[in-house]
Amino acid sequence: MPLPTSIPAALLALRFLAGTTACSTPAPAPEPSLFVRLGGMPGVTAVADDFVSKVSADPRSKRTFEGVNLTRLKASVVSHLCSLSGGPCKYEGDDMALAHRGMAISKDELSVMGYYVDQALRRQGVAREDRDALEGLLDKLGPDVLNK
Repeated sequence: MPLPTSIPAALLALRFLAGTTACSTPAPAPEPSLFVRLGGMPGVTAVADDFVSKVSADPRSKRTFEGVNLTRLKASVVSHLCSLSGGPCKYEGDDMALAHRGMAISKDELSVMGYYVDQALRRQGVAREDRDALEGLLDKLGPDVLNK
């Protein structure tokens, strides 16, 4: 291509080149998944460990954990939280209705469990909107946990 001889022609050429070779504004990065916002696997594992340890020792809810292998339960909770929050895990445990069948968990016991989940999330420094998002997902499981 010959070089333009006049300034307006040069400006036109630059505008043309700028329009055809310039990068468009990049799309904003997608928002990280809830799993990532919870701290990834270390965060989810810490929340599960904290929650299960507290709720299984609380006099208001510990009866439902008597005879339960807490190490196995914690691993299952980690997998479930990871899956629910958009992480790479595939939860392969029982659905909540089957897992809690015959346990006669009361609304009060479920409330205690919810309290400890929230406290564990707070101790991990999870933002309120992310706590609310996870707790909203868990709330949907309530009827199955209560077998209602």
